[in-house]
Amino acid sequence: MTRLLFILFLSTVFLPGYSQVDTGFNANRQLDEVVVTGTRTERKVGNVAVPVSIITKSTIRQSGSLRLNDILQEQTGILITSGTGSNAVGGGVFGNGVQLQGLSADHTLLLLDGEPLIGRQGGVMDLTRFAVGNVRKIEMVKGPSSSLYGSEAMGGVINIITEPASGTNFTAGIRSGSFFNTDVYSSCNTTHNKLSTYYFLNHNSSNGYELDKTTPEKTLDPFRNLTAQVKLTFRFNDKSKIVFNSRGFYGLQKSSYAINNPVINVHGEGITKDFILNPVYSHRFNKQWQTSLRLVASGYSFVQNLDSISNNKEYYHDSFKQGFYRAENQTDFSWNESNTLTAGAGYTLQTVNTTRYKNEQQQQMWHAFVQHEWKQFKNISVISGLRYDYNTAFTARLSPKLAILYKVNDRVAIRTSFGSGFKAPDFRQLYLNFTNNAAEGYSIYGSNEFSLPFLQQQQSLGIIAAILPAANSIIKLNPEVSNGYNAGVQVQLNEQLKADINLFRNDVNNLINYIPVATNSNGTSVFSYVNINRAYTQGIESNWQWKKESVTISGGYQLLLTADKDLLEKVNNKEVYGRDEVSGPARLMTREDYSGLLNRSRHMANLRIFYVQKNDKWNGSLRFVYRSRFGVTDKDGNGFANMKEEFAPGLLQVNLAATRRLSNCFQLQAGVNNVLNSTNAKYLPNIPGINWYAGIHYSFQKK
Repeated sequence: MTRLLFILFLSTVFLPGYSQVDTGFNANRQLDEVVVTGTRTERKVGNVAVPVSIITKSTIRQSGSLRLNDILQEQTGILITSGTGSNAVGGGVFGNGVQLQGLSADHTLLLLDGEPLIGRQGGVMDLTRFAVGNVRKIEMVKGPSSSLYGSEAMGGVINIITEPASGTNFTAGIRSGSFFNTDVYSSCNTTHNKLSTYYFLNHNSSNGYELDKTTPEKTLDPFRNLTAQVKLTFRFNDKSKIVFNSRGFYGLQKSSYAINNPVINVHGEGITKDFILNPVYSHRFNKQWQTSLRLVASGYSFVQNLDSISNNKEYYHDSFKQGFYRAENQTDFSWNESNTLTAGAGYTLQTVNTTRYKNEQQQQMWHAFVQHEWKQFKNISVISGLRYDYNTAFTARLSPKLAILYKVNDRVAIRTSFGSGFKAPDFRQLYLNFTNNAAEGYSIYGSNEFSLPFLQQQQSLGIIAAILPAANSIIKLNPEVSNGYNAGVQVQLNEQLKADINLFRNDVNNLINYIPVATNSNGTSVFSYVNINRAYTQGIESNWQWKKESVTISGGYQLLLTADKDLLEKVNNKEVYGRDEVSGPARLMTREDYSGLLNRSRHMANLRIFYVQKNDKWNGSLRFVYRSRFGVTDKDGNGFANMKEEFAPGLLQVNLAATRRLSNCFQLQAGVNNVLNSTNAKYLPNIPGINWYAGIHYSFQKK
C-alpha cells in the first residue's frame, strides 16, 4: 500500500493546468473564524459566549503534526494522559486520552465532523488512530457541554472538522524519520456540476521505540496504520444539499511480552478496525428557518492474540467490538435579528460484545434539546439551553446551561457561563466480568454483574478468603454529575497584542471508582464499581498572542487545583496520616501536604514562535511545552501523593520545524521533536525520545 501511494504521489508531478493551493500560512483570521461546536450553529468565534478555541490548518501544518495527539498536546489547558486502554486494574491496548480543566479523559467528548467517536477502552481512546492531514480545523469547548451533547461532555468537547468536498485540488506527500516512522498521504477534491467529491488516504508505520532497555519488550511495538476517508456533497439547489461522509481505519500492531510468575515469553498481534458512515441532509426553507437530519453508523473492533514462544500455543485472546447508531434532527429558527431558537431530538443505540462480558450488551438512548440565543444592543448575547437524556441503563437526566457575552467595546469582551454536565456509567462499569489470569488472577465485576451470593459461594469453596464490608455498598450506579462555572475576559491591547484569561470551577458528584470488595485466597483482590467520590477541579487559564509582520509569538498557562472533597475534609480535620519516606515514621498530614487528584499537573505552560517569510519561501516554528510534576501512586495508603516517590517529575518538551517552498507546488519540511530528549518510560510512554523527520509536500489547484 505504501508503494501504491508513493507512485500516486509521483504521478501528480506531471499533471498540467494547475497552480498552487493556498496553504493558509499567511492567514490571520482567528477572531473572524466561524465555529459550530459551542452553539451547534455557525457563529464567529468572537461572538460565542462559551470558552471556545481553534487549532487552524496552518498551525497543524507549521507544527509538523501527523496525528491528533501530536497537535493537542501543545495546546493550553489540554493534557494528553497515558494509559493501557483499560481500567487501572486491567490490561489492554495502549491508549491515551484528553484531560480538560482537570477532569479525566472519559469526561471529554471527541467528535469527528460533529459525530461522537467510539472505541474507548477503560475510558481512554487511542488518539494515534486519527490522522490530521485531512483536518481543516479543530474546535475545542472547555467546560460542561452536556446541554448540547449529553453524556461524556462533562469536561468539554473537541470537534475534529475535516476538509469539505468542494473545489478542485490535489495534495500528496511523504515523510520519514526516527524509528523508521514513515507517513504517506494523498487527498483530492473534484467538482462536477452539483456533485463534489473528496478523498483522503494515509499510511503510517513505525518500528516502534524503546525507552526502558531493562525490559525485554519495546515501549511502543511496531505498527502499521491505514486511514481512508471519502466525502460526497450533492447540492440539489441553493437551499438543499446532502453530505455523505465515510471514514475507515485499519491498524496492525506486533506485540512481544515477558510475563512474570512464571516467566513466559509471548508474541502476537493486535488488529484495530473502525468505520463511520455519516449522511447529513440540510434544507433552508428561508432566511429564518433551516433544518438538518443527521444519521450515523459507526463500528470499532480490537482483537489481540498472543502465543507462547516456547510452544506456539495460544496464551491470551482478547476481543472488543462496539457499535454506535444514531438518528438526529436539528432545526434552527430566527424570527428576528435578536432571537435564534435551536431545537433537536434523536435516538441512539450502542452495542458492545467482548470477551470480558458474559453477553453482548446494548443501551438505547433518547434525547431532546433546546437552546435560545438572545442578542441585545449588538454587545450583549445570552444563550440558555436545556437537554433531556434518557438511557435504558440509568434514570433520565436534565442538563441546563446559561452563558453571557458582554462586549464592553471593540477591544474588550467578557464571558461568563454555567453548565451542568454528566457522564453515564459506561459498559465497563456496568457489565465487566473479568479475571486476569495473566496478572496473578485478580477479578473485577461491573455493578450489574456483581453478586454477593456468588462471592459467598466462592468463599465456601475456598477460592475467596474474605468478603470485605464494602461489598454491601455495591448498588446500581448513578451518572456522574458536574456543575461547571467559567468567567473570562478577552482584550485586544493593540493591533499586535491580544490576551485572554478564564477562571473555571467544576464540582463533581457521584464519581465512579473501583473498590476492593473481597480478597482471594492467593492474596489478590476482587473489585467492583461504586459511586463514592465528590471532587472539584478549579483554576485559571490564560493565553496571549503577539503578531507583527512575519513573526507570531503566543503563549499559554494553566494553574490547576483539584481535590477529593471527602479526603480533603479529613485532612483539614487532622484525621489523615502519611510518611515523608517509604520507610519513615508516620505523621499527620496538613493542607500543604495534600496534592489533589492523581495524574494532574498543577502547572502547565507553552510558548510558540511561528515565522512566515513575506514571500512565503520559508516558514518555521519553535514550540515549548511544559507540565509540572504530578502524582501517580499512593504508597503510604492515605489516598493521595505526598512522598517524592509518589510523583512523576515535570517535563519540558521542545519541538521545532522548518518549511522551504521550492516552487508553486512543492514544499520541503524538516523538524526535530523533543529536542531535549525528555522522557518518562513508566508514566509517559507515549512520549518518545528525541526524533527527527523530513518530508516533501505537493499541492495544486485548478485555475
